[in-house]
Amino acid sequence: MKKTNFIHSIMRDTTAFGGIVFFGFVIMLSIAFGENQLLISLFFGLFFSLAVTVLIRLFYFKNRPNKQIYKNIIERMDASSFPSWHSARAVFLCLLFIDFFRKDSLSVFFVVFAALVLYSRIYLRKHDWLDVMGGVVLGVGTYLITLLL
Repeated sequence: MKKTNFIHSIMRDTTAFGGIVFFGFVIMLSIAFGENQLLISLFFGLFFSLAVTVLIRLFYFKNRPNKQIYKNIIERMDASSFPSWHSARAVFLCLLFIDFFRKDSLSVFFVVFAALVLYSRIYLRKHDWLDVMGGVVLGVGTYLITLLL
């Protein structure tokens, strides 16, 4: 029982690295270090992935593995699981950091960490594999569009 609680705690903490609070922390760091191009990419990635997620969830509803009750449109979008916005943010940050730092050792770290975030979403029963893969596609697509800017 203790081992299960420990693993659950680790997964809950790991999933936070795909969350909006961590993303905001990265934005603040880019401001503090004067990385304006990174800041622009972060803002674009955040708002583009949010817009796509909201549009998909407005027109396509898919219950989470642990169904949520909703009473309004905002709660309905939160109760919908496709695509995983956590996964999209984690993949986007991973690719952006790989490009920004350009060090193989860090690249491996970013990929492993993003994979852990993706798995944590499934482990915590917030999403299934389809939701996470949808988030991966969204994260990669967001990154590729960001490169065009």
